[in-house]
Amino acid sequence: MITTIFSHQVLALRRQRVLLVLVAAILLATALAGALGWSSQSTIVRVFDEATRQLAASGAPAPPNPFLLKPHLSLLSNMVVYIPLVGALFAVILGHISIADEESSGLGRLLFSRSMSRAQYTTGKILSLALVLAGLLLASFAVSLAALLLVNQGISVADLGRLSLFYTLSWLYLVPFALIGMITVLLTTSRSLALLSAMGAWLVITFAVPQFTSGLRPTQSLNPIIEPIGLSQAFFQATAKAQPLSIVEQYKAASAAILDTAPSVAVMDTVARVMPLLGFVAILTVAAFALVRTHDFSRSASHE
Repeated sequence: MITTIFSHQVLALRRQRVLLVLVAAILLATALAGALGWSSQSTIVRVFDEATRQLAASGAPAPPNPFLLKPHLSLLSNMVVYIPLVGALFAVILGHISIADEESSGLGRLLFSRSMSRAQYTTGKILSLALVLAGLLLASFAVSLAALLLVNQGISVADLGRLSLFYTLSWLYLVPFALIGMITVLLTTSRSLALLSAMGAWLVITFAVPQFTSGLRPTQSLNPIIEPIGLSQAFFQATAKAQPLSIVEQYKAASAAILDTAPSVAVMDTVARVMPLLGFVAILTVAAFALVRTHDFSRSASHE
């Protein structure tokens, strides 16, 4: 029965062409990250070549090529921003659709007329979402690899391993957002309210929590010269202590360490940054199983 739910969910997404749209969007975002990285690199290389010619004409030694000192995977540094924003939003939509469509069509009332437990239903749903997200990231991985091969004229085995590890971490980061999309449908009585609630959770996790735990006022991110003062300073100093619980901040820091675009850190420090994310996935998974077990799938969704 788990396989039945799994295959049905993947087929339903394909029939709605949701997968096609999401794959196209994630490929576009990945290509944009590669294009921006290439544009930045080519601009700096032209400036370096011109400076080298001028220094050679004056008899001065040329400085080292700046890109020989940069990590090769820095070309894809924008993906560390795109995945928490765009990828997480796609995951929320997928999780929402996986339950909301059955609520609206009435299919949920028919599923449990068969010899299927709610645990099997939940397992099949979560596995299907995890597989779809893995497929999206695999497509993004292919475009990223092509960009690196094109711009850097090759990729080392070590960099290939780092890139693979980065996308594995990204997959783990997106799974809880798909679970949020599921859970909000199970907690609300309206499909539109469920989607709005899921979007609210995405906004809080992606924007609000990192802002609070950064220890900065919103205006300080625009003008870093001005220091927070008074009560505001005390507030952000307090909220900064919760930074280890911000999965966005921990994901970005771990990704930078994996891609080698940040100062070197110990492996255990990177592993420690992943632990809050694993805990978040575990909590949401338990919540999804508990809510499906008590959810009334016989309710009518005619008002939708």
